[in-house]
Amino acid sequence: MSRLRKPAGLPCLVSGVLAFIFATVLFAPSSSAQSGQTIWGAWTIVWNVADGAGLNIRHVFYDNERLFWKGSHPVIRVKYNSNACGPYADRITSGSLVKISNCGNKKVCQRSFSSGGKNWLELGVLARIGQYRLYQVWYFSHDGQIHARMWSRGLECNVDHDHHAYWRMDFDINGAGGDQVFVFDSNRPNEGWGPGWHEYPNELNDVKNAATSRKWFVRDSSTSHGVWVLPGPSGPADSFSTKDMGARRYHPSEDEPWPFGAWGHLGYLNGESVEETDIIFWYVGHLFHQASEGPDQWVWVGPAMIVHR
Repeated sequence: MSRLRKPAGLPCLVSGVLAFIFATVLFAPSSSAQSGQTIWGAWTIVWNVADGAGLNIRHVFYDNERLFWKGSHPVIRVKYNSNACGPYADRITSGSLVKISNCGNKKVCQRSFSSGGKNWLELGVLARIGQYRLYQVWYFSHDGQIHARMWSRGLECNVDHDHHAYWRMDFDINGAGGDQVFVFDSNRPNEGWGPGWHEYPNELNDVKNAATSRKWFVRDSSTSHGVWVLPGPSGPADSFSTKDMGARRYHPSEDEPWPFGAWGHLGYLNGESVEETDIIFWYVGHLFHQASEGPDQWVWVGPAMIVHR
């Protein structure tokens, strides 16, 4: 569970005043633009707001190698204690976006800054859904990190509740085929990949395990280049949202707006092979929102991803 206190206004990666840096950002969007391409350092990112899945990052390259075909945020499922409200399946659409006052009144915020000894690019959108304000954002570092974040504030009912935020990552590392998904646990014996490592052979769901430092790695089998997926701080999976990740084989028909409603769990689980093929990595963060903190308190959830060469 994460409760980072922020000053009033739009949340950002660092507390207080942003320290902006001089960096090359190609394509500065107008106040109404909801698609574009950004080139920043070693990053090339095509982005748009589409499919009720928030701000999608598409055709993402780092240092001239493809990482993503598409990264999106299809749904935030919200469950209030005792079903006082909802449940809800909140989806960020182009119609739900509002202008961001401290980012030039744009609907897509794009800016660069420095924090923690790193230079960062921020791409984010602010949505109004009922009483909620949702800031969905991707942060890219100059040295190959991506932090996916969902910030939320607001109360539909003055009752404690959980936001279950779903990210869909269509990794195409060095191309669409040949990707593998690994999980690491500190107590796992050597299965041939080194101590702690296990390759998922088939589609499945899994949960975090802090006791074994569980993390995931998606890689291209031919180059061994890949992306670490590190779980961010969040609450545990529960009976309403039972998983922290899911590995799926890619099918075009499954690249669609969230079809499972507020009560529905992530589907597409057919037991297909995810070995050396085109895969989808789902990440689910569980964000507890304590009503006594009030409607103006920003809270966040989301994973960190690190490029590995």
